[in-house]
Amino acid sequence: MNLHFNLQDNDIYQNWRDKKLNNYPTSVENLIVKIDKPGHPNKREIMRIRQICNRANMVIYEGPEKILEDKRIALNMGHSIGLSDIERSLTTEKDGVSELSISLSGAKSNYIPYSNNPLGWHTDGCYNDLKHPINGFLLHCVRAAENGGENYLLDPDIAYILLREENPEFIDGLTLPDTLTIPSNVESGIIKREKRVGPALSFHSINGSTCDFALHFRYTSRKSHVIWKEDTRTIGALDFLRKILESKNPYIFRIKLKSGSGLIGNNILHNRTKFNDSEHKISKRLIYRIYYRDRVTRI
Repeated sequence: MNLHFNLQDNDIYQNWRDKKLNNYPTSVENLIVKIDKPGHPNKREIMRIRQICNRANMVIYEGPEKILEDKRIALNMGHSIGLSDIERSLTTEKDGVSELSISLSGAKSNYIPYSNNPLGWHTDGCYNDLKHPINGFLLHCVRAAENGGENYLLDPDIAYILLREENPEFIDGLTLPDTLTIPSNVESGIIKREKRVGPALSFHSINGSTCDFALHFRYTSRKSHVIWKEDTRTIGALDFLRKILESKNPYIFRIKLKSGSGLIGNNILHNRTKFNDSEHKISKRLIYRIYYRDRVTRI
């Protein structure tokens, strides 16, 4: 574990926290990198993307506002910055790209990302086992919704700082080995996904490194199909985090992706507001999503 995550090394933590906050973006505009050709960023654009992601665990790229239904754009964009270990979920296509649009029938219709309903605060992959965490994701916008469909974003490192500053015991409550349980996913008597039990906060090697670790957050604001440990430290941490996520905290960024733009994140906390879709099929909201087991590496 990196020493700044150790509750016993407060001086090292203070130095890390101060450096993190002093260099932190102050607005969503500071997260944006202009891209001439999405899917084929040049060296300067790639460096800028990595620099911002290193600071905030997220970055937004903006290309020319042009509608192109080509999943290779998203795949190439991730690969260009070193994201290659693609995770395939239950609703992912063979190429690892999920096409997020409203689905009224079939297996996808059972999941909120494929509806226009609001998607609560969460990190991706809460249902993954500890050996195969989702550490990164990419969202590429083909078409935005007519109204709504905005994302709110929070860096997990910032969430950690806010929790630890409020009460260090909150960190203890979130790192317990059985903090968060996601029950089995069962459809028609068939187990689609086994039960997952693990901590909410853990510390994972960065892309195989033996000396560099990053914080990994498992969080969902869902009320059903989720079990949180009945521990006063855990309950206190969740209540405090909920208040942060419902507030106008300056560290929470808000963005609505446009056609040709995208969001890359080291599995940050995020949500999505309800949206109204177009009545015309060729104008309906479409987002490409890719999950990764690796993350944007440090510079």
